[in-house]
Amino acid sequence: MEALTRFGLLKNRLTLLMMAFILSLGAISYLGIPKRENPEITIRTAVVAASFEGMAPARMEQLIAIPIERKIREIGDVEDIETIISDGQVLIYVDLFDTVFGTDIEAAWEDLRNKMQEVTGELPEGTSTPAVNSDYGDVAIATVAVIGDGFSLAEIEDVTEDLRTELFRVEGITKVSFFGVQEERIWLEVDVRKLAAVGVQLDQLLADLQAQNVILPAGEIDANGNKITLEANGDLRTLEEIGAVLTKVSGLAGFVRLSDLVDVRRGYEDPKNAPVFFNGEPAIVAAIEMSPQTDIQDLGKRLDIALRSFEVSQPIGISLSVSTFQETVVTDSVNNALENVGQTFGVVFLVMLVFLGLRSAIVIACIVPFTICFALVAMAGIGVDIEQVSIAAVIISLGLLVDNGLVVVEDIGNRIDTGMEPQEAALSAGSQFVVPLGVASITTISAFLPMLMMNGVEGEFAFSLGAVVASMLLGSWLTALYILPYLCTKLLRPNTSSGGPGLLARSYARVIRVLLPFGIPITALALAAVVWSGSQFSLLKSEMFPFSERADFLIYMDMPKDAAISETERMALRVQDWLTDVETNPEVHNTTAFVGDGGPRFNLGLNPNNPDPTKAFFHVNATDLEAAEKVVKRARDAFLAQFPEARFRVTRLPQGGSESGIVDVEIFGPDAEVLLTAAEEISAAFAAMPNVVKNETDWGHKIIKIVIDIAQDKAREFGVTSEDISGVMAAYFSGTEYSTFREGDAQIPIVMRAQSAGRDSVEDLANMTISAEGQLIAIDQVATFRPSLEYSEIRRENQVRRIVISGKSASQSAQETLSALQPTLAALDLGPEYEISIAGELEDSADVNDQMAANLPYALAVMLAALVFQFNSMRRAMATFLTIPLVVIGAPFGMLLMHQPMSFFAMLGLMSLMGIIINNAIVLINQIDIELKTRPLADAVVVAAQARAKPIMLTSLTTVFGLIPMALSGGALFEPMATMMIGGLLVASPLTLLVAPPLCFSLLRVGRTFVFPEVKSNAKRPS
Repeated sequence: MEALTRFGLLKNRLTLLMMAFILSLGAISYLGIPKRENPEITIRTAVVAASFEGMAPARMEQLIAIPIERKIREIGDVEDIETIISDGQVLIYVDLFDTVFGTDIEAAWEDLRNKMQEVTGELPEGTSTPAVNSDYGDVAIATVAVIGDGFSLAEIEDVTEDLRTELFRVEGITKVSFFGVQEERIWLEVDVRKLAAVGVQLDQLLADLQAQNVILPAGEIDANGNKITLEANGDLRTLEEIGAVLTKVSGLAGFVRLSDLVDVRRGYEDPKNAPVFFNGEPAIVAAIEMSPQTDIQDLGKRLDIALRSFEVSQPIGISLSVSTFQETVVTDSVNNALENVGQTFGVVFLVMLVFLGLRSAIVIACIVPFTICFALVAMAGIGVDIEQVSIAAVIISLGLLVDNGLVVVEDIGNRIDTGMEPQEAALSAGSQFVVPLGVASITTISAFLPMLMMNGVEGEFAFSLGAVVASMLLGSWLTALYILPYLCTKLLRPNTSSGGPGLLARSYARVIRVLLPFGIPITALALAAVVWSGSQFSLLKSEMFPFSERADFLIYMDMPKDAAISETERMALRVQDWLTDVETNPEVHNTTAFVGDGGPRFNLGLNPNNPDPTKAFFHVNATDLEAAEKVVKRARDAFLAQFPEARFRVTRLPQGGSESGIVDVEIFGPDAEVLLTAAEEISAAFAAMPNVVKNETDWGHKIIKIVIDIAQDKAREFGVTSEDISGVMAAYFSGTEYSTFREGDAQIPIVMRAQSAGRDSVEDLANMTISAEGQLIAIDQVATFRPSLEYSEIRRENQVRRIVISGKSASQSAQETLSALQPTLAALDLGPEYEISIAGELEDSADVNDQMAANLPYALAVMLAALVFQFNSMRRAMATFLTIPLVVIGAPFGMLLMHQPMSFFAMLGLMSLMGIIINNAIVLINQIDIELKTRPLADAVVVAAQARAKPIMLTSLTTVFGLIPMALSGGALFEPMATMMIGGLLVASPLTLLVAPPLCFSLLRVGRTFVFPEVKSNAKRPS
């Protein structure tokens, strides 16, 4: 069994070469492995968009949304369909099952596009073909705001286009998207009263414009065998030429110019389409994406050089400002994590130096760099990047690595102290521990199996964790049995001053001998303590993922649902002015405001707002994390006092997939009024809770709509149709495109509408005129105006209407918030057609827990098989299993003492604890079996426990002391994990030493004599 150790000793020059080779490969691999903030996650979501201008949400639902949903449901890979219906617009979010991977995802999106082509024929005429966006999950590694002092937005757009061309020359950049672009328009603004006065027919004026502004083929000439193509060019090249277009006016002898009847001007689309402002200035934001296998740190350097080089080449007034830059975040995250690893390693070395001496400490410490380099090589091979989860895996593996090294080195040192030759001592230790440490590694990896077997985002998030832990443990096992024995033979010396076990060891042996007969009662008491301690976890605040420690934060602004985007823009600029006021907020570095849009996804945990003219999204950069926290608190207070017209939510970025603490109450049912009434009651209950920072209903309130009821009999008398009236009204109030102004490669629509003075009030409706068989008639001659209330939005999930009420308290966990809400939910009597469900953090946690519970039997089966293989005994396997729950006893109290939440990474710490305790139990029971070859059972248990006490406590102490820096200053991500491991180890390790020996004695003496064949029954106790 010592073949690996023997090979390392005999081929010692090769061993030295392999040591250098592993360290070199590890360094090379580290430089080549891509670095990122989070694991690469597959977003299995696409967005389908369809529109029908002016159609009310209720009709959009029946005529457009339901047929599209029905067609989407025909795709077998689709799990969920979420629909948002607003005035003239349908957005449908299509989620695939988590079991859909790789090329199957693209096949599903192609199937979705085909289905949308099929459904087009079922939709009302005038509906846009449903468009599929399968890039919804793309993450921008950088967002750059381009502003120009003294430059028009069109000129800024030209600069941004040039920037995109330059960026595509940077290796690794795959896509650059623009936000804030406003399309240009040539506006023909009609004075309605002037047209009525001269009797101009609008359709004649438009026909003259369209007929002149053309480029058409005019035939060919065959000139002596040479073909000459003719082109009739009436192209309008300037605004003056547009204004000079002639039109005939009924009753007048000649022609009049277009500019005599309308105002011709060049401008931008109105209302604006999702404008963007950087520090209050109009801007265009470029969102930059990279290829998946690119190293963000390398790309970040190239990108920074490209941006600086481009900016200096631009005219004075043009400036580029970086709003978000993932490279900076990733570098800070990786550096902080590596600093944690370094601190942990340093403290571990000092502890071993104190307890074991310099030579042993050096040998044991060597296991860390060799194992990490081995893991880096494995990560490069299997495609795992360096990010916060893989770094966490390295940290939680350190205790196991030190344990393996300490067990082997300490045993070799003890054998050398007894007079054994170093090589013989190394071979003996290798023979004894090759299988136990291998089995311990397998059982530890199996503890992470439930997470590795999860599907979807959670499974992808946890994959790097399991892969790195497995790589680290394999590397640790190889290093402990191949490299460390060789180093022991070269560095360790006999300790002639050793006089046998010390006072503590002898006292511990006496205690164990007294406890041996009480193994079952002691174990029962320990398990009772486990149950009681486990109940204390309910006192911990649940927080799956903490907030990011980036120096930025987010603001979500909601205006009333009937607000125009111009009003949303005005409010957003007021907010931005307040944020950038140096006296009020000196900590603010810059702000970017996206009006009517959620902007780019610049972080995996960010879900951008849906396009909505009543919403605005702000990204605010502060000078540092502490400054960001100050401004967040100040902003919440100021928004309540100074900006009552809007509702705000101020938050920081979550580290994981979703923000913790949110409770979503989902109500499904057919009647919108019932849903809205129930939502009001729940929202009122949220408002009564302390420190509420989120209280939203996703439908919004009803808005006013004016319905034009056309008297069909009168309309026929005048010779007009409903289509004529609708078209003229759309042209007057919104504008209708009638021609195109061509300038270089740009094609600018020529749009006619009424002047602002003629379209800014309800009274303007009555003043409208329409051409009817050569005469102008007032619109109110053929129609009446009826105001009504309609839903601003309708939302559906899986083809059923659904309303979501979201709440969050800054001082309560999601579970506490739900408990406070339960009386309100119980009082709702909605009837059998309605269903209430709870989503948000509680649903996400439940989904994760359900998946882990479903996969737990597989993990237990692997553990059991490994342990039975090791011991060939069910009793020994049972003894090992019964020590695992001991990690629960101390864990919650450390968390409560340090006020740490129960997070995803704290769960990882708990699993790592299980691995350490399993490792200790396996080595202890293996030592008992070795002692049984020469001793009776009681003596074997006592001697084995005494022999293993020092390594077990040293492992725990080195791990605990190594984790203390991380527990105190490791950040919100790692502090709960370190605290969990410290609290668990401080209690579980001593308890293992007290519970495991009596338990083994009780189990092993049941039903047999436990004397090995070579041991005679009259064997005497050693002196």
